[in-house]
Amino acid sequence: MKQLLAIDVGNTHIKIGLYQDGDWRHEWRMSTDVKRTADEYRQFLRGFMEEAGVDLVDRTVIASVVPLLTPAFTRVAETLSRSVPLEVVPPGYGLDVAYQPPESLGADRFVNALAAWHKVHDNVVVVDVGTTATIDAVCRPGVFLGGSIAPGPHFLANALAEGTARLPLIPPNIPDLLIGQSTQQAIMIGVGHGFIGMVNELVLRTWQMLGHQAPVILTGGWARRIQSQLKFATQLEPMLTLEGLRHAADYSM
Repeated sequence: MKQLLAIDVGNTHIKIGLYQDGDWRHEWRMSTDVKRTADEYRQFLRGFMEEAGVDLVDRTVIASVVPLLTPAFTRVAETLSRSVPLEVVPPGYGLDVAYQPPESLGADRFVNALAAWHKVHDNVVVVDVGTTATIDAVCRPGVFLGGSIAPGPHFLANALAEGTARLPLIPPNIPDLLIGQSTQQAIMIGVGHGFIGMVNELVLRTWQMLGHQAPVILTGGWARRIQSQLKFATQLEPMLTLEGLRHAADYSM
């Protein structure tokens, strides 16, 4: 009964998953805060594991895009596992990287691409919509080609409020309106539907690079909200990042 604890340290949230007996048994989320100490994060993770009835796991695997927190989570993982934690850093794990330089590729984008490749084993587009929007291409025989990085809805809304004198900060949304008849509605349409239009265009450009309409795998905090608004079919995969971490851990055994 092998147990794997996967930790994805993102800019806004930290996602933790417990994998056991061929399935993700538990998943937890917490806010990212660089001011928290390793001891504080250890208390949170220890509480999650107690909730799952687990004392120590067999393996831990980490992907982090927050360099200030990476050492803290490595130390925490050492206290929760029977083995040395694995920090996933591209390239490797069965997926080549055409990005330059390869080590500059974010660990989150890399493990998403790794998971998508294992699901399709063919050309595929990976769309992750959250704090940022990343649209990435993976091609046969297992190569991360590159992609696009764009601001997410919250960044867009904040930019309007902070960069102008009179526009208020409006929480991003996707209203069922064609045009806005108030400033609030206009901002919601511009941010929400503008973001969707941006994702649509970036996927089309990625298809042009691949030479055909490859399958699109969709993940991230905004995935469910925009899925029905996109102009192409998508495969929704909420656990994509954790799945990529699992594949990296299996490859390293």
